[in-house]
Amino acid sequence: MGRRDERVMPEAHTTHDGWTRPTTRQRGDAPWLAVSGDVAPLREVTAFDERLRALLRDACVAFGNLETPLTTRGARAEKAATHRAHPDRVADVKALGFDVVTLANNHTLDYGADGLAETLEVLAAAKLDAVGAGPSQPAALRSVVRRTPHGAIAFVGLCAALPPGFAATADRPGVAPVRVRQSIAIDPALQAEQPGGAPFVHTTAYEADVEAACEAVRSAREEARLVVVALHWGIPHGFAARSYGVLAEYQRPLAHALVDAGADVVVGHHPHVVHPIERYRGALIAYSLGNYVFHGWGHLAEGPGAPLPPDAPQQPPEQTLSLEGPLAPFRNPFGAEEMLESVVLTVDPPSGAHAGMRVGFVPTVMVDGDPRIPDAARCERVLERLTRPALPLWEGGYTPALSHIHDPELDATIAHITIEEAHR
Repeated sequence: MGRRDERVMPEAHTTHDGWTRPTTRQRGDAPWLAVSGDVAPLREVTAFDERLRALLRDACVAFGNLETPLTTRGARAEKAATHRAHPDRVADVKALGFDVVTLANNHTLDYGADGLAETLEVLAAAKLDAVGAGPSQPAALRSVVRRTPHGAIAFVGLCAALPPGFAATADRPGVAPVRVRQSIAIDPALQAEQPGGAPFVHTTAYEADVEAACEAVRSAREEARLVVVALHWGIPHGFAARSYGVLAEYQRPLAHALVDAGADVVVGHHPHVVHPIERYRGALIAYSLGNYVFHGWGHLAEGPGAPLPPDAPQQPPEQTLSLEGPLAPFRNPFGAEEMLESVVLTVDPPSGAHAGMRVGFVPTVMVDGDPRIPDAARCERVLERLTRPALPLWEGGYTPALSHIHDPELDATIAHITIEEAHR
């Protein structure tokens, strides 16, 4: 059974730790749930967009993917990219408005089990709940259930982007794993005609891990009106050939299995860009929400220091990606405009005014790593990524059309959709 959080929020604008936060919205307009993309506060957050901070603070529960350990302990893992933030940065996570975070990602153990242990201690001391990682696999799979005036919300965190040694086991700390089998297919005739072309990578989620994840969702379903699953998965922007499509093969079957087990909302992180959404049964699947707060991004996007010849286009040329380990000379995708973007997913409180689950999407753009709501034109471009390219119809799942409206409280263009109730 999932771990039950007995703390009660008597009003939507009062947090689980008893602080009353100032609101900018009418109480009835505040979200039931707000979910952000990746959060990596590697330094102090200095440029708050107060509209976004109010959106998360006013929500009954705000949830995000904490993409860095908060630690001074441990030794750096042997992997391509590592980072960590000082434990003091937990104050920024709180100030951004978060109540619950998932640690099920490929950086949580960048500084080993010691770094994970300190991160969990720091979050607990700040009265922030965490899912998706722990001293064992059962602990990592355990849900957090938060009670709200509109019903309980349960959170489960899972990770399919697993560096060696990151998966929790019965007796090893780590993240809640969904391991993925991979095989490479090469068509000899096509490869001869297109030398240097990318082979196709087939992927299938490991059945035992899928069943363990689904059991965690079923347990959470027994305790909550709304079940939210965060999944670290997919292929980071720039690391897959366009011929692969947006998603890896294993993602849609895994998402559908989690919905069939009882998930209402599945939110994805790891690709660092916004991916198309899917409507399946009575659930919403957001395959990737993008980067919400991510400091230290610039060193991966810098151009070369040498001046360009006078007859060369005066823009940074294509770079080889510089990471911390020996690997193939991938081109650097980290300067792409879309890697600065994200959406905050919101779920409105249930009411008689609309049947079903009303889901909203608030576009954001990072400026020096901190989140802002952009101008109207950029809002539209970010929101278009939720539906373009549309995912093909598969097993009843498809990419739905979204309604775009101007939100006067945010002074921004947002999108929304209402999905009929299934599990609730």
